[in-house]
Amino acid sequence: MSRFGMLVELIGYGVARIVLPFLSLGRVYVEAFSATPEPLRWPDYRRDATGRIELRQAAAAWIGFGMCLLMLLAIIAMFHGTLFWARLEYRQMVA
Repeated sequence: MSRFGMLVELIGYGVARIVLPFLSLGRVYVEAFSATPEPLRWPDYRRDATGRIELRQAAAAWIGFGMCLLMLLAIIAMFHGTLFWARLEYRQMVA
């Protein structure tokens, strides 16, 4: 496994394990971490006895990593907009 793949799995899995149950109000959860996960089955989820959806760790890792990227993009966009308006106001004050 490449270093990028390990990074995606570690960060993404941790984020998905915390955020997915919160966002889905407990209907979705991620399987427990295992160094030797079961072979992938299609689709990468199954329903448990109570009807909740259990995601495989690889699928959850990519979902969690995507959430991290979206949050980073939102933060960058917010600060870029803030800096843009601050520069615009400064130029108007100087002129």
